[in-house]
Amino acid sequence: MASDLLNLGAQSVLTAQRQLNTTGHNISNANTEGYSRQSVIQGTNTPRQFGGQTYGMGVHVENVRRSWDQFAVKELNMATTQVNYRNENLTNLDMMSGMLSSMSSKKVPESLNDWFDAVKTLADTPNDIGARKVVLDKANLIRQSMNDFHDTVREQRDNVNKKLEVSVERVNQIGIEIRDIHRLMMRSPGPHNDLMDKHESLIKELSEYTKVTVTPRRNAEGFNVHIGNGHTLVSGTEASQLKMIDGFPDTHQHRLAIVEGKGIKPITSDDIGGRLESMFETRDKEIPYVLDELGRLSIAFSEKVNELQGQGLDLNGQVGQNLFADVNTLAFAKARVVAPVNSSADVAVFIDDTSQLKGGEYSLKFDGANYHVTNSDGVTQSFSGPSMQLDGIRVEIGNPPAIGEKLLLRPTRDGAANMKMTTNDPKAIAAQSFEASTTFAQGDAKFKVSSVGSLKEFEVVVSPTGTEFAVTDKSGNVLLSPTPYPPTGPVTVLGTTFELSDGAMANDKFTANLNPAEGDNGNLRKMLHIQTDKSMNDGDSTVIDIYHNLNTDVGLKASTATRLQDVAELEHENAQSRVASISGVNLDEEAANMMKFQQAYMASSRVMQAANETFDTILQLR
Repeated sequence: MASDLLNLGAQSVLTAQRQLNTTGHNISNANTEGYSRQSVIQGTNTPRQFGGQTYGMGVHVENVRRSWDQFAVKELNMATTQVNYRNENLTNLDMMSGMLSSMSSKKVPESLNDWFDAVKTLADTPNDIGARKVVLDKANLIRQSMNDFHDTVREQRDNVNKKLEVSVERVNQIGIEIRDIHRLMMRSPGPHNDLMDKHESLIKELSEYTKVTVTPRRNAEGFNVHIGNGHTLVSGTEASQLKMIDGFPDTHQHRLAIVEGKGIKPITSDDIGGRLESMFETRDKEIPYVLDELGRLSIAFSEKVNELQGQGLDLNGQVGQNLFADVNTLAFAKARVVAPVNSSADVAVFIDDTSQLKGGEYSLKFDGANYHVTNSDGVTQSFSGPSMQLDGIRVEIGNPPAIGEKLLLRPTRDGAANMKMTTNDPKAIAAQSFEASTTFAQGDAKFKVSSVGSLKEFEVVVSPTGTEFAVTDKSGNVLLSPTPYPPTGPVTVLGTTFELSDGAMANDKFTANLNPAEGDNGNLRKMLHIQTDKSMNDGDSTVIDIYHNLNTDVGLKASTATRLQDVAELEHENAQSRVASISGVNLDEEAANMMKFQQAYMASSRVMQAANETFDTILQLR
């Protein structure tokens, strides 16, 4: 009996000791990030039958249980993914909004307005060389502002790419650490409470970067960890790796992929969640949007100024030449097309109508018979080719892409970077308008003189049927007999060459006076109209409005992102509170447990002492 009592007391002491150790462990880790409270589950030993009676045999430790709820943890991981997506999104949008509102970016609208002020001043004294120099200087400031802002936005894109590389590297490292924990679990049996805390902390960190799903494997072989929409990062004791690979067809726009065995599986940016998805959205949607709008502004402004230059005479009495680089050079037109490596396609994108010009990216595919162009909204138009017109652009196919091959068309993406001055000669500004007041044009045909010969004053008259045109001098003498309209190319009469596009109506008349007239500012007045004419967005916006609309759009997105981030933060805090209520350590409760188990330990020691004294008494009786 004494030995039974001694054994019972020893087990009781051991159980109380483990309770004290576990309580101390909880108190020690009360402030440890990711720690889950542990508790000793004790059970009654199997009773013993003796003399027809049942006697209890004390207590034993069944296991050390980790306070944990899979549903609360899953909810926290989902909330962590969402709040990090929102935080990253807000950070990036705030960055772009601040960039558009900064002093350096304000140079764009300011430099445009300064140029119009300089043109207005020149209009008062059109022959003043000093005033002409100011106009050129202000034009160069516009060019510099556009170039610099484009470079600044490109730098932000490069920064996002670097953040993506660092984030992908960290995700891979987390995958390896999770794999190593699985291997440790496989080496020794048991509940692995502290390892599971570490495992859960890594899963939580991983959920900052991407959506995470954790499923247990059979036979206690660890877990499968899936990211995004089912891509396996960790499978038991093996880990896969994420990798940034060349984009397609744009090799410079790197995309995400997962290495599975010897294969590489691309992952779409909207298939990942968390910080990674937000970074991809910023790089592939928000930053291109800013670049496209800046490019659209640059192309529209330079094209309108160049067009008006061609409608006037410079100080040398010649037809004005471009102030800015022609937006439709073959090099620029081909640079707007992104084709896969080794593609044999020969495609160029020309700007035909800036009033209809839109930002964004188009995809072009060829099925062997027709070309299919899809805009950024997913709307597809089909053409038989080889020339296609849509949204103010003209796509020319020299050599078609391979069947099924995808090309990207970016009409305005590099417009701000490509803005260049083509002259520094103040005399080159075409202040005088050669279009006389007797011009009567109801259609939308464009009349342009490209070179001046001996013919200085003339009229181009469209026939009453609208199918022919003729050229007469100021006295009405016919210089060019009725010719089919529209002309197939430039028309030269007495050394003077002009162009007349399609779109004229019957009886339209275009009158030109190419005699230099000192003090004539007619063309400068037309240039001033660029500032106020609603010639963009199908007549809804001015050129400068493009920038203000861009600034407003990004600001509204940032404001919306702030509200969504506040909601995500609240949901995340609630999820954290639920997990803490289940897994957190309550120091008051642990202090009470410490006292309780200490008393149990002391009482159990008294049982052992009583057993020892009883045993001594029995020995003395013998």
